[in-house]
Amino acid sequence: MKNFAAPIACIRRGHFCFNRNHEAFLTEPGLDTFDGVWNYSGGHCVKELRDRSVYRLDLTFSAGRKTVYLKRHQREFLGLWRLVPRFFRFSRFFRAKGRSQGMLEFENILEFRQKGIQTVVPIAAGERRMGLFQAESFLLTEDVHPYVSLESLLKTTPEFFKGAAGAGRKKILIREIAALAEKMHQAGFNHQDFNATHVLLHYKDGAAVPELALFDMQRVEKNKIFRLWWKIKSLARLNYTLPSPLFTPADRKNLLLFYKQKTRFNFFDRLEWFWILKKTDRIRRHTEKHRIIKSRIGGSSLSDTKKSIRF
Repeated sequence: MKNFAAPIACIRRGHFCFNRNHEAFLTEPGLDTFDGVWNYSGGHCVKELRDRSVYRLDLTFSAGRKTVYLKRHQREFLGLWRLVPRFFRFSRFFRAKGRSQGMLEFENILEFRQKGIQTVVPIAAGERRMGLFQAESFLLTEDVHPYVSLESLLKTTPEFFKGAAGAGRKKILIREIAALAEKMHQAGFNHQDFNATHVLLHYKDGAAVPELALFDMQRVEKNKIFRLWWKIKSLARLNYTLPSPLFTPADRKNLLLFYKQKTRFNFFDRLEWFWILKKTDRIRRHTEKHRIIKSRIGGSSLSDTKKSIRF
């Protein structure tokens, strides 16, 4: 069984970093260098966009088989932060500047795990600089099985949360997701795509309480100046992606109640809930506008919808 929360010991070789536990696995298929990973030609394409692609690789090595996901980021502009020595980037917010997307997501995964927050198992990441201000990069992670996304579960098995038994499961799920959000914020992080797509869950051995994890860790806020706003943004993004009528207004209010570990709202809680609903409506209007624009120029896709949810 994979461990989705344990801290990771890494080996760094220049601009190539890898999980110490996967050294043998990377060496056998020749994935122990940047070029080895970047030029790997096998696998099944899961997503192909202008700036990045995701491939599923089913690899065989001496210890068995392993399914991994390779995310490649094409040439990107890193900005003038590249010229600032990392020694002078005195906070986590500034240390993230000038990092390629692949390396940034790898570092975010490591930081989440250091705080005991469950996320994907990282295998390796690397970047290749192209001049002073550009780089291409990659991230290699393990398959998340047996976890599935909340979005997928709600689409394929909505009856799991219906009826008397389903209502109880739904309340426990909301409680656990709210606790995850609160734990994440207390640790000094804010996943900027905290929605049903990026919340993973697993009911181990039919347990009543699911195990939760997060993935797609590129967009993580660490600037505590805006920490008071994190709660509003995270719960609004999640609220938008919970389908109606499966999730009732009372279910949605429980997101904030469980986050604050309360049983009823006071005046200030009601004010916060008002802002969460306003933010949710703003996301909805922006998403609908985005879909209309995309339909006029040739149709929209799931990735377009996810981009609009980031608003």
